[in-house]
This record gives sequence, C-alpha cells and structure tokens, in this order.
Amino acid sequence: MLVTAAPPAAAEAMLDLLSEAYDATADRAAERWTLSVVPTESLSRGAIVYRVIQASRTVTDRYPDAVLHLVTEDGNAWRLPPPSL
Repeated sequence: MLVTAAPPAAAEAMLDLLSEAYDATADRAAERWTLSVVPTESLSRGAIVYRVIQASRTVTDRYPDAVLHLVTEDGNAWRLPPPSL
C-alpha cells in the first residue's frame, strides 16, 4: 500500500506508526521499502488511508527528504502527504 524511499529511518518511522494498530508489514529492496496494510472487516479502507496520510505528515516533518507514495491495489499512486487545501 505504501512505498517509501530514502532515508531508511523514514520508512522505519512510518512502519512504527502503522504497525501496531494496522498490522503493517515491510519489505525492503535496496533504498526502497514497501509497507503493506491490508484492510480487515473491522477497518475500512477510508479509515486506513486517513491514518496513512496522518502518519505521512508526521514522517515528512521529521524527514523532509523522504519520498512517500500511497499505492492502492489497483495500481494508482499518490505522493504523500497530499498538498494542503
């Protein structure tokens, strides 16, 4: 669901923010990490996406060089965090 690039500490921070409540898992390939969050019956996709956006703001505040994308199961990708309205 989420792909993040350097620095690795940013990916670890994102995983920490999402793993406990959402059972996020990580797969690391070179400087690219893929964090996966699979919706369950008790958690809607919308709630998870909202939390991923919140977490991305926290991570990019700490690691401004981090590149984060939300990638959905249909292959669409968006840069995180989204621009403010």
